[in-house]
Amino acid sequence: MKPSQASSLLQNLYTGVIWVADDLSIQWVNSQTEQLLSVSKTRLVGLSILDLLMPTMIETKAACPDTPTAHNSKPVDSQAQRAESKAGLEAAREKLKTQFYNAKEYLQPFIEYSRHIRGITQPLYVHYSVTPMNQDAKSYYLIEIWQGDRQSRLDKEQRLQEQHDVSREMLRSVAHEVKNPLAGIRGAAQLLIKQTQHSPELINRHENTVLVDAKKLTTYASIVISETDRLTKLIEQLLGSNQLPEWQSVNIHEPLEHILLLIQTQYPQVAIKRDYDLSLPEITADKNQLIQVFLNLVSNACEALLEQDTALLAEDYKPELTLITRIEHQYTIGAQHHRQVIRVGVQDNGRGIDEDLIERIFFPLVTGRANGTGLGLALVQEIIHRHEGSIEVSSQPGDTQFNVYLPLQISHNRGP
Repeated sequence: MKPSQASSLLQNLYTGVIWVADDLSIQWVNSQTEQLLSVSKTRLVGLSILDLLMPTMIETKAACPDTPTAHNSKPVDSQAQRAESKAGLEAAREKLKTQFYNAKEYLQPFIEYSRHIRGITQPLYVHYSVTPMNQDAKSYYLIEIWQGDRQSRLDKEQRLQEQHDVSREMLRSVAHEVKNPLAGIRGAAQLLIKQTQHSPELINRHENTVLVDAKKLTTYASIVISETDRLTKLIEQLLGSNQLPEWQSVNIHEPLEHILLLIQTQYPQVAIKRDYDLSLPEITADKNQLIQVFLNLVSNACEALLEQDTALLAEDYKPELTLITRIEHQYTIGAQHHRQVIRVGVQDNGRGIDEDLIERIFFPLVTGRANGTGLGLALVQEIIHRHEGSIEVSSQPGDTQFNVYLPLQISHNRGP
C-alpha cells in the first residue's frame, strides 16, 4: 500500500502518522502530525526521520552518566564539553538508526515512551511507535506519534472540573438559603417606605423626641432595596439559568461581530484586531449564550487593559485585543474525541494574569479585579460545558489568551 492509498484511512487517526522510506526519509504525514509538530507537510517531507526523533540534550546526558554536570565535581573546559556533547549526539543518532534497521531486519516493531525529542521547531515530549512494513519488495516504516502529556492534560481537566462542580454545588446550596431571607428584607423595606409616606416624622414614644424624618427613612429603605436587588442578581447568577438552550446552526463569526459592535463603542481606547478563518463550518449552538460567553471574555480583557498602571508601560504601548478563529483537527474534549472542533481565541497584550490565579480562575467568586464578582468566568465555563466544549487560558506579560473549543455537533439531550 502506497502512502497516497493509505492517506484516507490514516488521516482520521487521532495520533500523528508518518510514512518513512527505507532510507529513513519522510514520505508522507497526516494532518495530526502537522498539528503536533507545528510544521507543514511540505517542510517535513524529504527530511530524515532521525532529525525529528533525535533525543534532546537532556536525554543524551541521561544516557551518558559520565558526562560532567552541575552535580559532578570533575571540571572541564567549554571546548571539551562541546566535544562530549557532539559525541553524545552522534552516539544517540547511531543508536536510533540501529533501532530502525534492526526493526526492519527482524520485522519487529518497537515503542518508545516518554521521550524528549528535538522536533523541528522546538523540543517535544512524546510517545512513538515504529512498525516496519514490506510492500512490493520495498521496505517502509509506519510511525505513530502522540503527545506525551495528553493524558496528564485530560486528567488535569477532569480534576479541575470535579473541583469546580463541588464548589459550585456548595455555593448553590448557600444561595438557596440566602435568597428567601433577601426577599423578606426587601418586602419589609418596601412596607416601611409605604408607611412613611403617610407620616411626616417618626416619634420615639418613650422619650417623646424626633428620631428621623420620613424622607431620610425612605432614603435608607431605598438603599436596602437596592442592595438586596444587587445580591439577588448575584445569587441568580450563582444558581444559573433554567432556560433551555435554543440549538441552531451558527456561524461563529456572527456572535463575535455582534459583540464587537458593542465593545468598540464602550472601549474606544482599545484597538480591535480580527484574525478570522472565514472558511469555518457552522456549529450547533445557542447563539445568545455564545454572545454572553464572548461578551464576558472580551469585556474582561478590555477592562484589564484599561486598568493597567500607565506609569509602568512603554511610551508607545497601545492596548490591543485580537479575536482568532481556527479549525483544530483530531482534538479531544474531556473523554470525547472529535475529528474537528472550532477554536475561538481572545488575546490581549496586557500585563497578564497572576500565576497563582490561573488554576482557580474559573471557580465561582475567584477574581483578579478589585471590582469583579468572580461569577462571570464561572458562568462562561458552565455555558461552554453545556455546549460540550472546553476553555483554556494561558498568560504571560504582553500575551494573555483565552481559547474556547467547540465541537461542530453536540448531543441534543444536553439540558441547562
